[in-house]
Amino acid sequence: MEFITTESPKNDTAVALGVFDGVHRGHREVLRRAAISKGLEPWVFTFPEKSLPTGKQGAKRLEPPEIKFGIMKACGIVHVYAPDFGDVKDLSGEEFVKNILVEKLRCKKVVCGTDYRFGHRASCGAKEMAEFCEKYGMEFCAVDKVFDKGEAISSTRIRAAAEKGDMPEAELLTGYPFCIETTVVKGKSLGRQFGLPTINQPLEEGYIVPKFGVYVSASYIGGEFYPSVTNVGVKPTVSDENIPAAETNIIGIDRDLYGEKIPVFLIDYIRGEMVFENKEALFARIATDRSNAERVAKRWIRTGGEKTKELLGI
Repeated sequence: MEFITTESPKNDTAVALGVFDGVHRGHREVLRRAAISKGLEPWVFTFPEKSLPTGKQGAKRLEPPEIKFGIMKACGIVHVYAPDFGDVKDLSGEEFVKNILVEKLRCKKVVCGTDYRFGHRASCGAKEMAEFCEKYGMEFCAVDKVFDKGEAISSTRIRAAAEKGDMPEAELLTGYPFCIETTVVKGKSLGRQFGLPTINQPLEEGYIVPKFGVYVSASYIGGEFYPSVTNVGVKPTVSDENIPAAETNIIGIDRDLYGEKIPVFLIDYIRGEMVFENKEALFARIATDRSNAERVAKRWIRTGGEKTKELLGI
């Protein structure tokens, strides 16, 4: 059976419920409570990236699916049941519990956050879930919010941090750095002319675009982190297309990466995007940024790289 499935389990399950955007520290506590359930297979009930509940559709997503589901695996989740939202949106709260959790997923334990909503028009919450679990003979575990600096950790806080370029704050809330992971496309190869080859990654629609500017980054290739420097923006000195993208110079590797999906983790913000007089001035500044970024990125790789690998299951 595939990790993401619409099949029914063969064994009784503990099911973690949620959208899990960002899979932050609070989300991982929900996953952990399902994973440690003795004698039960830990599953997740969620929705595909392109079929989210109505209340979640306006929010920009944080991480690519590969990161999201990799974290779930690393937390001990065995399978993810992810039907289209349209398949369940008209079910009442009790119909969702009976038809999906009890009959489809063989659920014996339900785990969710205290603010989880379900049923037609999100009409039910943790109180109703507790009542339904008692009726259908399931254990119920409601997980309180996790707080940092006196405020609940939330996907909204993480989005705000990324939009401000506050990557240390985003990493603190999630436990891992903000990640761009899209397929590398061909660029104009201007960087190679100046001894600074880059990979070009378009920013996918529907995802948070970090504050435009230059970042210390770490690029994950072939099982290893490499120090790098990344520009997020529209490259005003060399392009008039006005299409946001990420352009990364990776230190220590120089091979063709076209067509590959490369995770680039943004560690810290260096400066805003600037317009230079000419390409020579631009790449002279990039060389300086690269030198500054290399030192910081290497330190992060030494101190946070292995923890991030373990957390993300990479």
